Amino acid sequence: MDGVDRGRDVLVVAGPGDTQDAILSAVAAQALDAEVLTDPDRLVLPWRSAGTVLVADDQAERVVARALPHRRGVFLVGADPAELSVWSAPLEAQVIPLPEGAAWLGSVLADGAARARAPVVAVVGGSGGVGASTLAAAIAQVAGERASPDGSGGAALVDADPTGGGIDLLLGAERAGGWRWPRLSSAEGRLGDLRGYLPVVDGVSVVSMARGQAVDLAREPLAAIVGSLCAWHSLVVIDPGRSLAASTREAVRLAGRQLLVVGVGVRGAAAARQTVAVLGLERAELVLRGGRGALASDLVAEAVGRPVVARLPDESGLPAAAERGEPPARGARRRYRRAVVALVRDLVGEEETHG
Repeated sequence: MDGVDRGRDVLVVAGPGDTQDAILSAVAAQALDAEVLTDPDRLVLPWRSAGTVLVADDQAERVVARALPHRRGVFLVGADPAELSVWSAPLEAQVIPLPEGAAWLGSVLADGAARARAPVVAVVGGSGGVGASTLAAAIAQVAGERASPDGSGGAALVDADPTGGGIDLLLGAERAGGWRWPRLSSAEGRLGDLRGYLPVVDGVSVVSMARGQAVDLAREPLAAIVGSLCAWHSLVVIDPGRSLAASTREAVRLAGRQLLVVGVGVRGAAAARQTVAVLGLERAELVLRGGRGALASDLVAEAVGRPVVARLPDESGLPAAAERGEPPARGARRRYRRAVVALVRDLVGEEETHG
């Protein structure tokens, strides 16, 4: 944490009017504690301490003029996206247009309220065939093993790649009953507990694509589903794929941690650098594949321009395990599993113990 006391859940900087009404309605729907300011001169302390900051269109210019320190979790809200975009860069803020972005506004608030206890991680392949989906499934599986007997505190695995074939196959859950994306693609706003509707395998709630039915996965349903999963799980893992689809970019935006799996060798590092640029993975952390011909960690970090957070040993048995529908952390050798366990500890902020 940043060492300062946490303030209100939400800071609303808005004068009276339709935008303020829409914001406060969304805040009330989430039962959050909000502070409303109409005078930017009083912003300094709440600006630093609030969980999420919502700035209405009528106050954006005045807030920018205050030259406040940069922080995460700032959103500009209003009816004119073009006008708001003028002020988005100085505030490093995202724009939520109204009324069409009302559902996204609700999801942002729900995600902000739950993020502290439910980290969201996106696992992206630096190139094709490096095992990003396998790692996403393994992370979710290891985290899911920590679930309580009543099912609380497990993990969620979200498939946001329409061309991936369905991530439920990696967990052997393709025949498990439960909703897939076609049943969830119209979700909006804040949802309740979805665990009773989704396939659950080894403590992992799975949101997967359905085979044979194309889904145009939009931004708002994905944000709504992830926001709901955050409220009922201890870790949410997203497999966004590598396309330029809106769902991929939204998955990356929603994630507090971005893991980029990098293949061995010079071409793997070069491809990963290009993926960072194309998908805008400014916060990416590298997970390196081991094996013969692998570059040293410091060389890969320098080549890609992002830090290395973990290195996975080669596991020749993983492809065969996937074909059998055997979850990766169950079918893997001990070295691979130990590496994934250490990575999960880092993702949930748990200190490693030695005994």
